[in-house]
Amino acid sequence: MRTFRSATHCLALAALLLIGAATGSAQQIVQRGALGTPALVQDDTEQWTTPLLLAEDHDVSIYMPDVSTPQWLQKNYDSFINKGTYVLTLFTFYRTPAACRANQVAWGLGDAAHLNACVDTGYRARRALIDPQSKSVTLQAAVMVDQSGYIQPSTLRDDQLFRTWDQLDGNTQLALKKADEFVTRQLKIYDVRQRSLH
Repeated sequence: MRTFRSATHCLALAALLLIGAATGSAQQIVQRGALGTPALVQDDTEQWTTPLLLAEDHDVSIYMPDVSTPQWLQKNYDSFINKGTYVLTLFTFYRTPAACRANQVAWGLGDAAHLNACVDTGYRARRALIDPQSKSVTLQAAVMVDQSGYIQPSTLRDDQLFRTWDQLDGNTQLALKKADEFVTRQLKIYDVRQRSLH
């Protein structure tokens, strides 16, 4: 098991964006499948799950972890019941560097360093607070992931960015809508189970 770069990143970015310490190496969060698509992704609770395809076009495919696991449901239950929000990680699979660059620019990351990093990038992982009632998303962290599924530590962004769903590209809007339907269904099932225990 790799060590963490700092406790702050560990807490702020959960298990998704863990950074190797002394070696500067990164943790694998995507296991590559056929034609580069993700076969497994690591969720915020450090569980490997089969990703669920949410949206795609000729440039990108957007996936989320399987959020029906007990660990994920337990972690997000209180926030969902009390505030109607939850934290979700989306994985974008880039079919080309151009698709990666377009995504970077759309999120305000159009500087040379971010655009040049797209050459070695296969995926982007974004961890965000989702508020379906206000149809908004607050990006908590984002990181590029190389072709082998390892995070690229130099691309880590943990500054928060707020967007309403209508400010996002069509694929991301569709992905969020589908994700919210699935997440809401799973959390409501979990809620019924929790209430039956008391």
